[in-house]
Amino acid sequence: LRLCKKNVLFIDARNRPPSLSKMMSSFMIQTTLILSVATAFSPSGLGHNRLLSPSTTTQLNVVDIAFAETVASAAALPAVFVGTGSFLLGKEDDEGEEEMESSGPEGEVDIYRDTALRYAGYANEVGEAFAPLVPSWCVPASYGIAITYVVADTVDKTRKALDGDKYSPKATLTCALIEGLDALIWQLAASVALPGYTIHQIVAITVALLNAAGLTGEIYDSIPTVIGLATIPFIVKPLDELAEVGMDVTLRKIWNPYLESCELNFD
Repeated sequence: LRLCKKNVLFIDARNRPPSLSKMMSSFMIQTTLILSVATAFSPSGLGHNRLLSPSTTTQLNVVDIAFAETVASAAALPAVFVGTGSFLLGKEDDEGEEEMESSGPEGEVDIYRDTALRYAGYANEVGEAFAPLVPSWCVPASYGIAITYVVADTVDKTRKALDGDKYSPKATLTCALIEGLDALIWQLAASVALPGYTIHQIVAITVALLNAAGLTGEIYDSIPTVIGLATIPFIVKPLDELAEVGMDVTLRKIWNPYLESCELNFD
């Protein structure tokens, strides 16, 4: 208003009134500037521009941090398991590893570990990957298949130790039971517990991220399953190695000396 008044006085002093179009243009520019400033600093303008109050921003930050912590905690153990297994696997010499894993006589094929039957041990991982798409009973059923495979392999290793001539007759039964227990614990860890938990967490994290992003529907519902299935080939060997080394530094330190003392020497 002061600017307008000064302009009027200035015009009167010169006694040269400007044209109507210039006066209207000047008035519109000044009015626009005033309204823009007023709108920018008014409460309604702040709301219109989506600027948040400090309390609202704090609440959103707390939610974001809590969600990030939840995702990070869910991914922590699987990352440690796979990362540790990959590190241990990288230290192993391929030829030495193959010799160590060959437990049977030369040329003998272990149907539970050297054939396609080995994939039965991964049934629970597939079940965990399909968890978002299938009825709830399918996941426990997949664990039932995997555990059946584990028990069958355990019985096989125990029977071979009983029927073989590796140990002295007096210690054969005890050593066979120890070998069966060794196979049972290793298989439960390497084929069921470690990979099943890892795939479960990966699928759960993917579902949470999709829900947080508002991505739902038939197409998006299949993404966790695809990611879970695609992850399986990358975690099998690291988790097998983790279970192997874990057994070597714990339980096998207890019973391996006994097994070695009972072995027969044919040289």
